[in-house]
Amino acid sequence: MSNKNLRKLDPAGETIIKFITAICDDIGPRISGSREEKAAGEVIYDEMTSFCDTVEKEDFNCRPGGFLDFIRITALFYYFGVISYFFFPLLTSIFLFIGLAIYVIQQMFLYEVVDFLFPEISTFHVIGKIKPRSSPKKLVLLSGHHDSAFEFPIFSKLGERSAYLIYATVGIVVVNILLGLLRTLITEQNIVSILDMTQIVLFMFGIILVTLVTLFLRSNKVVMGANDNLSAVGAILECGKYLSEHRPKETEIWIVSFAGEEHMRGSKRFVSLHKKELLTRDGMLLNFETLSADEYLLATQEPMFLAKHSQKVVDFASLAANQVDVPVRIGPLPFAGSDAANFSRKGLHAATIFGLAKKGTPPHWHTLEDTAEKLSGPKIVNAAEVAIQFVLNVDQS
Repeated sequence: MSNKNLRKLDPAGETIIKFITAICDDIGPRISGSREEKAAGEVIYDEMTSFCDTVEKEDFNCRPGGFLDFIRITALFYYFGVISYFFFPLLTSIFLFIGLAIYVIQQMFLYEVVDFLFPEISTFHVIGKIKPRSSPKKLVLLSGHHDSAFEFPIFSKLGERSAYLIYATVGIVVVNILLGLLRTLITEQNIVSILDMTQIVLFMFGIILVTLVTLFLRSNKVVMGANDNLSAVGAILECGKYLSEHRPKETEIWIVSFAGEEHMRGSKRFVSLHKKELLTRDGMLLNFETLSADEYLLATQEPMFLAKHSQKVVDFASLAANQVDVPVRIGPLPFAGSDAANFSRKGLHAATIFGLAKKGTPPHWHTLEDTAEKLSGPKIVNAAEVAIQFVLNVDQS
């Protein structure tokens, strides 16, 4: 039964908005590995020391360019493939297949095959731990991330329709590969002529699409990242403050602010360090993204990263949302992804609550409009209330 009396926090969310505004004003955009990202981590560390039993900075190294800028490498393979067609069609298929394979391996499987080509950075997560009243028998992680993204000009112009541009590009590449193979195998002149004409037309469209994606997927401008994702960091800090004063009986809580989410390497490093403990303790992660939103999606899957989330976490989160009267839609995330994907891909219990606009995308996602003055404190508090109730339900289970 739903009951708004179960709510624990100030419904206006003024403390959360004040925290986010201060980071935006004093530090600004926070691309991964930057001085600004680390400065935000220091602020979060200081904030956590006021209510957590222990707080630590967990250092890690990675190469962020391997996540998005690998597209420039795939573009080169496409251009080489087009040129090769006029000399050796089979080489076209080989070049294009290599480029497509890099896309799938880097983007969907999150393997770091070409990362060595990009500069290495160092940064850190912030992890605050809150002990229960008695011996800890359960473990819950509440998380968000404090880095911000490069602007996505294509998304600014096309919104969620930008996905169709990516799908069309991949589709043309696949057809180009198949036609290159056919051109090698078939010798009948009339069919060869048809294949050549079709391939040339597709090459023209492919060059345009590949070039557009390569040049305009991201700019060199870094967004403020107030909603994506300081809104989540502000929410989990408020949860931590409440839960440190009203400690669960037997559930230990980790408040985790990830660095490096925008290139999906940060939480991957975290999982590699903590997987054994999380499995042993049957830990559960409830992650949050873009919480100043019209509605929430409790993601069961993140298809972009081939991640299926824990039904156990989804059930606990769905129950909690119902209990505090926060509507959530349950289903797969149709685009993008979150830190929870790296947990679920390794068989850990995890899920994400994603804030969406009415047309389906997070408000001002990866645009220069993602600023603090556009945030809604009450909407962010809604998600924080779900998080607190989630912890209490796990503790009582």
